Amino acid sequence: MLYSDDALRAMYVGGRGNATARRFARFWAAVQGAGVFPRRWVTLEVPGRRTGRTTRFPLGLADYRGDWYLVSMLGDCNWVRNVRAADGQVTIRHGRARPAHLVEVPVAERAPIIRRYLQKVPGGRPHIPVRRTAPLAEFEAIAARYPVFRMDSAATSPRKRRRWLRWTLAVVVALVVLLAGAVVAAVKLQPVPPPLALPASAAAPVGGVDGSYAAASGSLAGFRIQQTVLGLTSDVVGRTGDISGTATVASGQVTAATFRIGLLALTSGDGKRAPQFDISLDTEHHPDATVTLTQPVALDSATRSATATGTLTLHGITRPVTVRVSIRQDGTALDVAGSTPVTFADYELLSPQGYGPFGSLADHGTAEFLFILRRA
Repeated sequence: MLYSDDALRAMYVGGRGNATARRFARFWAAVQGAGVFPRRWVTLEVPGRRTGRTTRFPLGLADYRGDWYLVSMLGDCNWVRNVRAADGQVTIRHGRARPAHLVEVPVAERAPIIRRYLQKVPGGRPHIPVRRTAPLAEFEAIAARYPVFRMDSAATSPRKRRRWLRWTLAVVVALVVLLAGAVVAAVKLQPVPPPLALPASAAAPVGGVDGSYAAASGSLAGFRIQQTVLGLTSDVVGRTGDISGTATVASGQVTAATFRIGLLALTSGDGKRAPQFDISLDTEHHPDATVTLTQPVALDSATRSATATGTLTLHGITRPVTVRVSIRQDGTALDVAGSTPVTFADYELLSPQGYGPFGSLADHGTAEFLFILRRA
C-alpha cells in the first residue's frame, strides 16, 4: 500500500511505531536480513535493554567518506537506546549475521552524514524536516535531534556465496507467497457491511405525515469504494452515526430537508478508525458534509421510492445531486434511505491510496445514508 508523508508520520507518533508500523518493520526486517536488497539495506539486531531479548530493526545505511553510518530518523528512539545500553555491540544481518561495533558520532560531525542519509534512504525523508538538497547549515540546525552511529566493522562487505543466493531466493519466494496470501485473506475476510437500506420491519403508520422531523439515534451515513487486490474485488466501507438535521413535511410533501454528516467519526467496516479516510476527505479542514433537498418530494403511500434532487457539500465544494430514495412511515416517524454516486475529482478530493503492484482503489464511490426521523 502506498502512504502519504502525513500517514507515514502518523505511524510513529512520539517516536514509537503503531500496530501498522510494527507489522511493516517485522516484514522488512526479514527481507533485508535475508540480503535481498543491496548492502545499504540491513537489519540491526541488538539486545533489548530491559528484556535482554534480541530486537530487530530494518534500517538503511548512509555511506560517507568510506564509512557506513546508521541514522535514526525518529530521533532518540527504541533502537538507539538499546544500542547505547549494549555499549554499541550489535549484530548486522544482510544475508549473514556479523558482529559490529557502533560508535555514536558527535553532534558537530552529523550534518553531512544526515544529508547523505536523506539522499540515499527515501524512507527517512517524511520524518526529518529538511529537504535532502538543503544547505548544510539547515542540517546542522537539527543534527542534535537525530543520533548517528558509525559502523566500526566489515559487517557490510559480505562475500557473495552461491548457497546464500539460493537461500535468499528461497526466502524471497516464501515471503512473496506469504504476503500474497495475507493480502487475499485480508480482502476476503474483511467485514463489509451491506448497503444502507430501510430497516427490515416497521411499525404501522400512526396519524398523518405532515410536521417537522429531526434526525434521531440509529441514523447512519457513509460511503463505499470498490477495491481490487490480486484480481479479487470487494468494497471498502466507511460509516458514521454523527448526523444532525431536520426535515419538513407539508401537504404530503417533503418540502425542506438539510442534514449535517460528521466525517470525523467515520470508521471502517470493522468499526475501527481509519486515518486514510481523514487524509482523503481532509477532515482537518472540512470535518462535515451537508445534504440539502432543493425540490419537494411527494409522499403518497406508506412506503415510497422517489428521485430526490438536492445538493451535496463535501470538502467545501457544493454540487447538485440526484438521489434515489426510499421513504417509509414507521409509527409516527419517517425512515429515509438512499444513495448517490460520488466522483472524487468533482470535490477535489485526494484519491484513496492504493496497494501498489498488488491492487488499487477506484477513483469514485457511492455515498449512502439511512435517516431515522422523529417528530421534532
